[in-house]
Amino acid sequence: MKKTWTFSSLLLAVAVAFSALASQKSIMERLKKEYEKIHTIKAEFIQETTLGVRKKTVYQGKVYIVPDKSRWDYETPRPQLVITQDDHFLLYDPINKEAVKGLLDKEAIVTRGPFFSLINQIQKYYTVTESQGSQIPILVLIPKKKGTPIQKVTVYLDPQTLLIQKIETLDSLGNLNTVTFKNIEINVPVDPAIFQIKLPPDVNISRP
Repeated sequence: MKKTWTFSSLLLAVAVAFSALASQKSIMERLKKEYEKIHTIKAEFIQETTLGVRKKTVYQGKVYIVPDKSRWDYETPRPQLVITQDDHFLLYDPINKEAVKGLLDKEAIVTRGPFFSLINQIQKYYTVTESQGSQIPILVLIPKKKGTPIQKVTVYLDPQTLLIQKIETLDSLGNLNTVTFKNIEINVPVDPAIFQIKLPPDVNISRP
C-alpha cells in the first residue's frame, strides 16, 4: 500500500514542554525535568509533507498521547488512523479498507511516539544540538546510526511553556515532513480504550 506518509521519518512522532533560556541548565536538562510532570497530551495538528520537488500535501487532525502510546486521527484531506504502542504501529485507511502493521526502528520511536515518555532516550539515538533562534528554543537531532531513513529532526519549543510547537523531519531522500501542534492540553483525561481498535473483517492487512 503506497502512502504519501513518511512514517519512519515523521515525528512524533509525537508532543510537549519549556520556559525561557535564562537558566544555565541546558534545554535537554530542563526538558527532562518538565516532562516528568506530563502524563497525557491532547492536541490538534497540521502535517505538511513535501516529497522532493513535488507539491506539498497538507493533513489535519487530532493527536492523543500517553506514556508508550499515541493515536493520530487524520481528518483532512481524508480520514486515516495511526496508533503507536511501544515499538509497534498501525496505519489504517478506512476508505480503501487497508491497514499496515509493523515495527518502528528506534529513531522513529523517539520522533513519532510519545515524545515526553521517551525523552531520556533521545541522546541515546541522536546527537543533540541546542540553539535559540528568534528567542525560540530549538533542538536539532542527528541520528547516531548510519543509514537510517531519518537525516535530521528539528524541534521548535515554546519559549514560555517548553511545549513542542513544531517538528520538522528531513529524510534521506530529501523529503520534508513538518508537524505543527496547536490547542495543546496536558494532563487531561484520555480514555485508554481509544488505543485499542478492532479492524473490520474486510480490511486488507499488510506488514512491511
